Amino acid sequence: MVNIVNGTSHEIHIYDNTQAYYISSLRKWFLRSDGEPCHIIPAGTNLNAQMETAELCTAHKFPFYVTGAVVFTGHDPVPDGDIVVVSQLYRSAVIALGGDTSRLATVNETVYASEINIRPVGCMSLAIG
Repeated sequence: MVNIVNGTSHEIHIYDNTQAYYISSLRKWFLRSDGEPCHIIPAGTNLNAQMETAELCTAHKFPFYVTGAVVFTGHDPVPDGDIVVVSQLYRSAVIALGGDTSRLATVNETVYASEINIRPVGCMSLAIG
């Protein structure tokens, strides 16, 4: 059996296409009213990335960061496990610092509560690598 470690602080609900439906015009998956996850990955300990940001720029009196202004300075160690589910920010830090992402996974194809309540409730799969 594959050992999946959750490097985020919340449960991850994974659905299949019998529990969710896709609306191509919105490019989103939505949970069916009776939808239940086919797999739940228990909440884990949040893995953090350390970074520095450039100074804010201002346009029309609105502050913003320049694209690419974040510089990763470190990240928590990748824990043991066949697959480690992480945030996209953590994965980006590992990539930027030349680390191995072959065991890292992020949620893929987010599933939302309903067409009216656009709140993420899970995903259709994990993207690994």
